[in-house]
Amino acid sequence: MTITVKPLDAPLGAELSGVDVRNITPEDAKAIFDAYIKYHVVVVHGPVIDDAELVAFGKCFGEIEEARFKSPLTTRNDIMVISNIREDGKLLGSLPDGEMAFHFDRIHQKKPCRGAALHAIEIPSEGGDTCFANMVMAYETLPDAMKQRLQGLTALNAFTYGSTQPGMKDDAEKGPHAHHPVVRTIPQTGKKSLYVSRLMTDRVNGLPPEESRALIDELCDHVEQPRFIYQHKWKVGDIVVWDNRATSHARTDFSDRERRLMKRVTISDDVIPSP
Repeated sequence: MTITVKPLDAPLGAELSGVDVRNITPEDAKAIFDAYIKYHVVVVHGPVIDDAELVAFGKCFGEIEEARFKSPLTTRNDIMVISNIREDGKLLGSLPDGEMAFHFDRIHQKKPCRGAALHAIEIPSEGGDTCFANMVMAYETLPDAMKQRLQGLTALNAFTYGSTQPGMKDDAEKGPHAHHPVVRTIPQTGKKSLYVSRLMTDRVNGLPPEESRALIDELCDHVEQPRFIYQHKWKVGDIVVWDNRATSHARTDFSDRERRLMKRVTISDDVIPSP
């Protein structure tokens, strides 16, 4: 079956149809990867698949990283379980409940991941949507004076594992952190992407604290305008894959009285972010 790519009615993203996620040919993998690079987010509606099949599908986009935390809800080391399911009061997954601010995955590491594929197994009746911001478009629409101001700037990015809001983080340099350009280039396209986020960007290097904070807030306010955002409302069986270099993402709130179970594979990158 031929894969059809349908751009979403949104600032980014495309829906793929004709994809047999259990049987990806080399030709399929190229078509899927090309759509991912062009649209930054790809959506596949399908049945719930097993963990091995999710890993195989994730390999369309690159090498799969080992998960940082092992969950009893999977037998594989390369599956990250994102869930609020508890057993005897103990969480069985990561990032369990509620809203999560905009962020880039693993921007607090020297070599952040290229992207991730997230698969919906159980979803709440409402909420728990994932929002994606088009960081390429956000950069392109900045005033020329701001683009000039950002040229050559770097920022400290930090993360406290399990935090979902900026106020939940520890002191930035006490935990995992990394310095990256405020504007990075996407290798496959040469396009520039704004590379700061509400949750993880702690300060802009070389600026006084007040000026740094004001600049980060101004850029995040710009990014989080609805004109740059696609909000994905999950259905069971959905797989959504995002380019972690060209998009930041967030999660809307949902009731902690309903179960949410997502499984994810993380796609590694072979380059360090560069201006």
